[in-house]
Parts: sequence; C-alpha cells; structure tokens
Amino acid sequence: MGRPFSLMVALTACLLAGGSFPAATGGFSLRFHGNGVNDIDRVKILLEPGYPVNVGATDLTVEWWMKANPGENSAGAIPPSGNNWIFGNIIVDRDVFGSGDYGDYGVSLGAGRLAFGVGTSVGGDHTIVGSRVVADGTWHHVAVTRRRSDGRMQLFVDGALDASAIGPTGHASYRSNRPTAWPASDPYLVIGAEKHDAGPQYPSYRGWFDEMRISPTIRYNGAFIRPTEPFVRDASTAGLYHFDEGGGDVVSDSSMAPFGPSHGVRRFGGSPAGPEWSTETPWVPPLSVPTNLRVMR
Repeated sequence: MGRPFSLMVALTACLLAGGSFPAATGGFSLRFHGNGVNDIDRVKILLEPGYPVNVGATDLTVEWWMKANPGENSAGAIPPSGNNWIFGNIIVDRDVFGSGDYGDYGVSLGAGRLAFGVGTSVGGDHTIVGSRVVADGTWHHVAVTRRRSDGRMQLFVDGALDASAIGPTGHASYRSNRPTAWPASDPYLVIGAEKHDAGPQYPSYRGWFDEMRISPTIRYNGAFIRPTEPFVRDASTAGLYHFDEGGGDVVSDSSMAPFGPSHGVRRFGGSPAGPEWSTETPWVPPLSVPTNLRVMR
C-alpha cells in the first residue's frame, strides 16, 4: 500500500524546519481517544489458553512507542505506592478484577508522567512513577521491566532509566481458565483503555501508540540507545505488534512465538471514534525525498 501524500507533506515540512526522526520505516500507528466505556476504543489481546503473550510467570519486558499531546490526558499525579497506577490514564492494562490467582501489571499516565504497577498474590502491589513528562506532543520509546525473583521494577523513557524500585516477587501472569465474572475483559491484555470499563475514576488513554514488543526476559538493565527502527523478532519475543495494518480490526502478532500467534482485535467506537488508524509514526517513511525538497544544513 502506498504512503498517503499527507504524510509526505508532513515529512517535508519537518525537513524544511530542520527536524529529525529515527531512521527507519513503519507505515501506521493507532490513535486512541479515551472512550473508556462499552468495550470500545481499545485493542484486546487474548491471553488464554496458554498464548505466549501472557508473560509474567518469569521476568518480563513490555515496550512500545507513544505520543500524547499536552492536556489530553486528565489524570493527576500518581503516588508511587500500592496499585495507584490504575488511577492514571491507562495505556497498558493486564489487571484482573478482584483477587488475582497469580498477579497483574499495568502502565498509565498521570500529570504527564508514566506509572508502572505490578501486583502478585504473594507480594501485594507496588507502583513506580517516572519524573519525565512524556505528554509533550512528541514520540517516546517506553520500556518497563520486572524481575520475578526479587521484584525489581524498572521504567525507561527513550533509553534512560526514569524510575526503579523493588516490588512484589512471585508469579504475575494470568492463570488460564481462572474463574471470573468478567470473561470479556479479564483474560485479555488491553491497550489504550481500562479493561473493565469500571468508571471515570479509571480513565483511558488519549494519544498515539505504535510498535509494541513483549518479552519473557529482561531486555534492559541500564541505559540504552533507544531503537531507531521497528523491532525484529528473536527467540525472546513473545508478542510483536507493528500496527502497520492501516485498516480493519485485526492487529497482527508477528513474533512467530511457539504456541502463538497472539493476534489482537481493534474495538472501534465512541465520539470521536477510536482507535483510528493514523499515518503518524516514530519512523521516517521509506524515503526518497525529491532532491529539490532536501535542505542542506
């Protein structure tokens, strides 16, 4: 599929202004509008029975790219304790309703800063909160890691450590066939919304989301150079979502992990309706900008 002309116009404008981008390709992202009701404006990825994307039994890394405009996410500052992450504008939700047999985790946005929480049946809950404002209208790479053995939690923004702490130890995946009164939401990883539509005190995310990789290992133990191109699957990839479909409601998992794939479903709706496919991405389009449009610096 060809790249829309509007994206080339935007790229040219940025080049003329002297802007810069990571040097790679990637065609689409999803734009969420925060409609936290009626099971809409979100992506849902089924976790059971035994899909590889259901990480947390061992270590985990969840990473993605995001862009949020100032003022579009209403949640205030999140205290770094307990399960307080659930009160932010929720970006990634792997919560369970009520007591979890194993555990859960999630990431949200409060006062423009990221909060990452983990809870387990043996260790309780803990939330860490970053200091960097990411709701600034630019693309950021975000990675969260959690080590099962000692509960160490880390939050990275653009390759820099933004928060860390020792959280709960133990198993944090979703138990397959877990009895639940919420079968349409509990056994899912949800992107862009509070999965249970539990009320306005648990707001959903407004902004762009792209290029998500989920791993049952810790990929980062210190500062790193943020990615400059879409991820390529490897032996430690449990879920890989490029969000490059550009249409329809299937969000493909290209990890090729054993016992997969763990495809997602786009649940579209609301006013404004979301999540909508967008040509805004962290990447440079496959370029060849005409020479008469290039700017020498």
